Amino acid sequence: MKIGIISDIHGYPKSFTNALKYLNGCEMILCAGDILYHGPRNPIFEGYNPQELISEFSKNKIPILIAKGNCDAEVDLMVLNLPIISEYIVYEKDNVRFIVNHGHNLDENKFRNIAEIYNVNVFITGHTHVRKYEKFSNTIFVNPGSISIPRGDMIPSIAVYEDGIVTFINNETGEIIDRNE
Repeated sequence: MKIGIISDIHGYPKSFTNALKYLNGCEMILCAGDILYHGPRNPIFEGYNPQELISEFSKNKIPILIAKGNCDAEVDLMVLNLPIISEYIVYEKDNVRFIVNHGHNLDENKFRNIAEIYNVNVFITGHTHVRKYEKFSNTIFVNPGSISIPRGDMIPSIAVYEDGIVTFINNETGEIIDRNE
């Protein structure tokens, strides 16, 4: 099983097409939200083009499930060919349960509580634009960072979950940033 993990695209089509190159071979992409709109606190950089991003989403051949982020609006559903399903996405494959939530309304204790209640193997969030890998109890917590507007070390990133291993990939160069088992 190979699952792509992305978040916080914020209207940058080139960032999305780069991610798809590095996610080739994934059977599913789980997205923690913030698709089209740049957000009120984010600067607008060269390449911001939500209309082009909509076109790139329609060309994508890998199934993608999207959790609603704080910058995702109802109007986005009118132009995307995929639904932004809800604040929570539950996906299960080969007895591995994933939950995806943007992460803007929860603190660490609530994440852990949800993971315990629902026997979650991998809990995916976004929002902070900072990569994170943490193992707590029986759950791996993953934030892939932002593919377009990174914070922290400023490296745009995605993640891949494959056979219990999470690999973080530089979304500009394709280089492996980190691998966690």
